[in-house]
Amino acid sequence: MMTMTAHTPRIHRARRHFIAVKSTLFLAMAFLTTLSVSAGIVWDADRGWYITEGTIIVGTGLETHEERLNALSILTEARRDQDKGSEYFALRGYQKIYENYQGSLLSAEALYQSGTIYLNRRNFQDAFAHFDILVRHHPEFPRFDEVIATQFRIATAIKNGERPRLWGWLPWFTDNSSGLDFFERVNRNAPYGNLADKALYDKGILALEIDKVEHAIDAFERIIHNYPDSKYAPDAHFDLAKAYESTIPGHEWDQGATRNALNCYMDFISRYPNHPRAPEALANVEKMRETLAKSRFDLALFYYEYRNNARAAAIFFNESINAAPDSKVAADARKHLRLIHEGRLAPRSFMDWVFGRYPVTPDSSYVDIPPPNDLDSMGFFTPQTTVRPAPAPPPPARPLPLLPPPRN
Repeated sequence: MMTMTAHTPRIHRARRHFIAVKSTLFLAMAFLTTLSVSAGIVWDADRGWYITEGTIIVGTGLETHEERLNALSILTEARRDQDKGSEYFALRGYQKIYENYQGSLLSAEALYQSGTIYLNRRNFQDAFAHFDILVRHHPEFPRFDEVIATQFRIATAIKNGERPRLWGWLPWFTDNSSGLDFFERVNRNAPYGNLADKALYDKGILALEIDKVEHAIDAFERIIHNYPDSKYAPDAHFDLAKAYESTIPGHEWDQGATRNALNCYMDFISRYPNHPRAPEALANVEKMRETLAKSRFDLALFYYEYRNNARAAAIFFNESINAAPDSKVAADARKHLRLIHEGRLAPRSFMDWVFGRYPVTPDSSYVDIPPPNDLDSMGFFTPQTTVRPAPAPPPPARPLPLLPPPRN
């Protein structure tokens, strides 16, 4: 027992030394691997594609040295065809690489070169598709940020109205919906990149331009919640309000969109009072308030003129005044309130002359309903407590019979 105790510190020191050496070797191997992966392959006009010293090439079909040399030969031939302008044969060669040697750095380079050829031919769909496969399957690609920037440039070209070309020469129609999808994928491919917030904002602006309001609302809301410190956040607040405003059907209809737009404008003003678009937001707040006031005013007129219900009309006239106190609608509402207080009825309509006025709703029909129980208002059922009657008292005990006296 004494011997084990004496050697325990030495054993612990040896174990800690072994763990430290193991960790150092692991970090060194990781560092060397990083260097070899970042080194990659290099193009030389005379030598063709060659693997730099220390680079580790792994992937499907690249287990032996001969297989790697064969893949490099195909990649070199495709690049020479590309430089000569034989894009068809170049694309065929690159396709052999990324289909037969998946997961390798050679496959990533073939996808990159294919996307570049399609982009030069203004075939935006195929170019973006190849770049998209590249960033999703090869996040270690040395030019990853460059590929993301190229995808963003393609989406921007579509947003700006540039027409694609089929087969590299036939002008075709612009598909703005694909621009929305491209901006979305730029954000998803690099959600923490430099272009993530810009991609979402441009998607929202393009959606507004092509009348895809639901996509615009989604994009602006995600900027506000996911990138609150972005330089595009203030404009996203304002444009979100504009998106809701564009869905307002008029003061005759439901005003849910009007309230959403009003809340967004007021939120923008409270957050960014010194923003250059703040004066426009203030003017739009007054416009939204006036729309709400008109909606309440029309409802009040309906009850006053067609239902002979002065009490309901007064309620909605007051709501109209509260929505926009300084508007012309509010002034008309005050005039009608004075008529109601004076007991004056609305002018008879043609139907009133034929069938008589609508029957007056007596005040007794308005019943003040007591507020519900808190649990009931939240959708819970409050069971009634059942009071059980108290048990009946036990019957009185019968007197015991008298026993006969003992016999002598």
